[in-house]
Amino acid sequence: MAKQDNRGIRVQGIQDVERSLKKLGLAPKKSRTLINKALRPAGMILARVMQNEYRKEFNKNNYKRKEGRTPTWKTIGVVTARKSREPGLFVGPIKRKTSPIKVKGKDSYNLTEMQILGNAIQDPRPDIFLKSARKAESRVYMKAEKDLDKLLDKMIKQAGFK
Repeated sequence: MAKQDNRGIRVQGIQDVERSLKKLGLAPKKSRTLINKALRPAGMILARVMQNEYRKEFNKNNYKRKEGRTPTWKTIGVVTARKSREPGLFVGPIKRKTSPIKVKGKDSYNLTEMQILGNAIQDPRPDIFLKSARKAESRVYMKAEKDLDKLLDKMIKQAGFK
């Protein structure tokens, strides 16, 4: 079962999967890693939808990009929640230096999020991250559920129960 927060999608029932893996003799860290690997394809579906929505919103003009600059839509991706004890992935703008742009004398990071939130020059734009999460919600849930079921079946077979 999955539910949507106001700023993200949470897959519920992962605790049941963790308990099942614990019964099969896996350490919590190893089971968290396996669950994150199973959830990554679902996260990639959402990241691709977000990238496409971002391109539709911001790349309306056809212009030649300066050499050495990364397209800002490429900064949208999937990051593993490493400091969390529970399995989880974050999908959205990744903090990385993409181009040699200076803002108030400092290197510009996370331009995608800044463009959505707005700044002193730009007004806020529609929240394409929330829009795309709603658009891909059912596909993400189905993929996550399918991959978690495959993970459990694989672990049960490895434990010798089937």
